[in-house]
Amino acid sequence: MAALLGLDRELVVFIIATQLIPNGWMTTLGAVTTQGERVLEETQDASEEVRMGYAYQDAISGNWLPRFTEELPEIEARRIDERGYPIFLRDLDSGKEDRPFRLNHFREGALDMGALFDAFERYRTDHDHAKQRDDELPTRVRIESLSFVEDSGQPMWLWTWIFPDEAGPQPWLVADPFGLQQAASWLRKPLQEVLPRNEGLARYIADAVGETRSNELSAEEWLRSLENQIDLTVLADYSWSGKVPAISGYLTSVLRRNALLASQDKTWQEDLTSLLIETHNLAESVFQWLLKRFPVDVRRLPDRSQDKNWTKDLASEILRTLPAAQLTDDTVRRLASQNLREIRNALVRGNSSLKALMFAALLSTIEHATHPLKDLSPQVLALDRILDMADARNRKAGHAGGDKISKDEAMEYADFVIEWVQIFKGWY
Repeated sequence: MAALLGLDRELVVFIIATQLIPNGWMTTLGAVTTQGERVLEETQDASEEVRMGYAYQDAISGNWLPRFTEELPEIEARRIDERGYPIFLRDLDSGKEDRPFRLNHFREGALDMGALFDAFERYRTDHDHAKQRDDELPTRVRIESLSFVEDSGQPMWLWTWIFPDEAGPQPWLVADPFGLQQAASWLRKPLQEVLPRNEGLARYIADAVGETRSNELSAEEWLRSLENQIDLTVLADYSWSGKVPAISGYLTSVLRRNALLASQDKTWQEDLTSLLIETHNLAESVFQWLLKRFPVDVRRLPDRSQDKNWTKDLASEILRTLPAAQLTDDTVRRLASQNLREIRNALVRGNSSLKALMFAALLSTIEHATHPLKDLSPQVLALDRILDMADARNRKAGHAGGDKISKDEAMEYADFVIEWVQIFKGWY
């Protein structure tokens, strides 16, 4: 290494000992770690420009929200009423005002760095999925290392809203105030915990849902009865899904959208596209789970110096020698076109394309005696059908003027993937 870089050997040893190993980028044996791979892949290092950004911590649960921004979008209240509630001017011409329900904060959580990076991983996944729907979405915030500017957080209110979930398993949802998703489950859960001790909030949510409730029940009791009815249905049919929250979330979304389309005589292309994208995300989440459940050493792949030598023939040879269920020629052909860097990212970060994730999941069969991609038959795995769905999503979702997905086709893919995710029930 010293000769290649034109550096003194002792200087290289010093850099390895004082920077690369302490930062977790290299082991004491001289091997590049997973974190080191990520630094190399994203061409980032410790000398990168320091930038200030914002992380958000929920003052009800103490959890970090999976949202990060480089700017702080603020809006000032027009005035504060006698109860201390902010009043905002909605329309300058009409003078119409908005009076949001204000929740006082309860506690300040610890500045847990590990939990913060867990929240960042979810933010990165949510942003990648949102980018598939909206090419004009602002660039994702990137973080390799960070430090807190202050020892404690600054109090603020985050403005969101409640809306009814007409076709889904939950009677009400909380909007994602950052706009990456329609609804934010990570805001809904803290509100559920507050309901028993906050009748005002319960009444506010009940009014937003717009259903008629019995006079014998309080708003909180009535909302809980709705939750129980729906939870029983979900638990009865998909009880296994609670073990993998990511899969459960996408499964619920696909079920909701599929049921809504089935009940409509007239459908909008946006609804069909959304169903296809969520179906794709559901299948993708299964391969991400497989890679967490059955990890594989990234060194099973050629190192970065061999990226230019990666060919379809070499990829095909690797796929055909894997101990996975017998792959069809068509599956091998379609997966062999994957970029080596994308496959490596799937192993290291788990957020590559569906095809790269599938390639990586198949590669993981090397290191595990029992593995669903080994134990299930090719007919049950139906990988060709999953690839058909992925190709349809790439061709027909989110491209103006391109092919359009039909209602029957979108619902057929959804029905198929709903059944497909259940073949792994014995491993969840």
